[in-house]
Amino acid sequence: MSQKVALVIGASKESVFAINEAKKAGLKVVAFDGNKDAIGLKLADVSYVVDIRDPKNIIEKLIGGGYEPITILPVPIGRYLITTGSINDYYKLDGVSYKAADLCTDKLLFHKKLRNLMGETIKTIGGGGSLLTREKI
Repeated sequence: MSQKVALVIGASKESVFAINEAKKAGLKVVAFDGNKDAIGLKLADVSYVVDIRDPKNIIEKLIGGGYEPITILPVPIGRYLITTGSINDYYKLDGVSYKAADLCTDKLLFHKKLRNLMGETIKTIGGGGSLLTREKI
């Protein structure tokens, strides 16, 4: 039987509040960071020093440790949000998916998608000086 835990991906100083609140709520916290000196690793109940760009390795550590995440604590990790998305997808957790995280954190991909979606001219509704008048991108 797996032990239910809260995850922290990126255990920098920005994670301290989330870790403390999760522990106050009675959750066991498992933290991951590539920096062995990250403060969140010291505060968490279980810590792993890993490359947080590698969701497969994080999932393997969780399975190997007998842990099942019930939530991923919010920590600002920028482009590595795709790791959170991958783990949400794998464990079917609520939250951002890999696809959405990739789209939101990859500027080139975001702009390509936007160009595809905005390819048609948006017509003005109601006439006059509309905020919605656009030419084909």
